[in-house]
Amino acid sequence: MKKIILLFFLTQASAFANSNLRLLKISYLKNTFGHIHQNASRSSTSLTTLSCGHPIKVYEVTNKAGQKFTTFASGFYYVSAGNYYGYIQSSFLVDKKPNCFQKKYPKFFDALSLEITDFYYWGRLYDQYSQGKSTVK
Repeated sequence: MKKIILLFFLTQASAFANSNLRLLKISYLKNTFGHIHQNASRSSTSLTTLSCGHPIKVYEVTNKAGQKFTTFASGFYYVSAGNYYGYIQSSFLVDKKPNCFQKKYPKFFDALSLEITDFYYWGRLYDQYSQGKSTVK
């Protein structure tokens, strides 16, 4: 079992070992809460939870042959925040620091007394929430 786990980590590391990361920009989370995911999917494992206004580095990933394999087309960016590297929905990011609810109403937000698990679940709710016009008639 230990050999399988070690082999998995080595193959994951080698996928990015032969690639180049180029910083595209620094963006900010615009939603109240959000997640950095392990894969470019809203339902993938969450690596960390972020709150509104958190700075996030957005990268372009290319392999040695110059092929880009970031997932811009699928609506996700390859990003880092702190020690975490993963994917976040591009629609969650803005280029200017947003005027966040937490900053506008700090007394109200602090009175909510949210636990870390609350941050996690609210962030997951944002991941599953779809915005836009309804096609229902």
